[in-house]
Amino acid sequence: MDKKSGPHRSPFGKSARWYGGFLGFLGINGFRYFSTAEPKWLFWFAYFAFFAYFWIARLRITIPDERYLENSRLALAFVGQLALMEMAVLIVLSTLLPYQELYILGIAIVWTSLLVSYAVKLYHLEER
Repeated sequence: MDKKSGPHRSPFGKSARWYGGFLGFLGINGFRYFSTAEPKWLFWFAYFAFFAYFWIARLRITIPDERYLENSRLALAFVGQLALMEMAVLIVLSTLLPYQELYILGIAIVWTSLLVSYAVKLYHLEER
């Protein structure tokens, strides 16, 4: 067996993860909301979360070690605090501005920002 077709080769290798980042461009469909005024198009903004794959694919991790696990915990702690702040802002805004579109857009933005911020924070911690 050669190196590329070995038994431990993942079908979702580094290049496949990197190409997954291009799914983030599907989020551009969310801008259709501004021409149709249909709230269903706002969910497409959540696809911008796939841009996180660009940072995850840049990490050089073959076997997760203790440092990687600690950095992952630190990144999750950062994202947890960010999630609390974002949800608090979303609750306050939804109380002050009772629009259905605000809920949908807010959920999509929170989802995207949490996934991208985890990837960026993990990348930053791994590269220092």
